Amino acid sequence: MSNLNEMKTQLEKLSNLKFELESVIGDVNNKTKEIKYDDTPMNIYIHVESLAEKHGVDITYEVNSVREKVNELESALYELVTPFEDKKWEVETKHDDLECDIEEIEYEYD
Repeated sequence: MSNLNEMKTQLEKLSNLKFELESVIGDVNNKTKEIKYDDTPMNIYIHVESLAEKHGVDITYEVNSVREKVNELESALYELVTPFEDKKWEVETKHDDLECDIEEIEYEYD
């Protein structure tokens, strides 16, 4: 029966870790969404575009390249959450497996 108690203790720890990871995932998502509202790159290339236009310089290619890179950066930042989601999945799997093991043991004792 001691083993069962240890398993239940471990199950509780996994439950707490699942909850904690859900919270962390929310924090990561909230933080990475900040890039969506950051207009610094846009302000820079708009300013430079106006200078280029004023001086007859074509920077269309460069501005398009910057926009593409900003979009890539945004996507990369959104992907920062993936390792946390993977860890949560791993913990959920361990939790579910342990929960099944506990139920089997309890069923045997009934």
